[in-house]
Amino acid sequence: MSCLQTLMMLFCLAIYVFGTLLFLAICVGDPLRKAVGKRLLQRRSQQFPCGRCAYFAPETSLKCAVRPVEVMTEAARHCGDFEGG
Repeated sequence: MSCLQTLMMLFCLAIYVFGTLLFLAICVGDPLRKAVGKRLLQRRSQQFPCGRCAYFAPETSLKCAVRPVEVMTEAARHCGDFEGG
């Protein structure tokens, strides 16, 4: 085998490995990121009353319909609009 053929084989192998790792990062990374985010949200829900409030929506971009700026913050501990749900 010539030197050029060896270099081409190594280059193709590197491209294959990189493509495989990129594919795995995309396929596994997104569900993993969502699972970690969901776990962090559960932890924060235990610290603040928001997770137990009737106005709280964990799966939307607007977490609280009444006080969207204060949701899941220190100010939410003393929320006057809290309704257990």
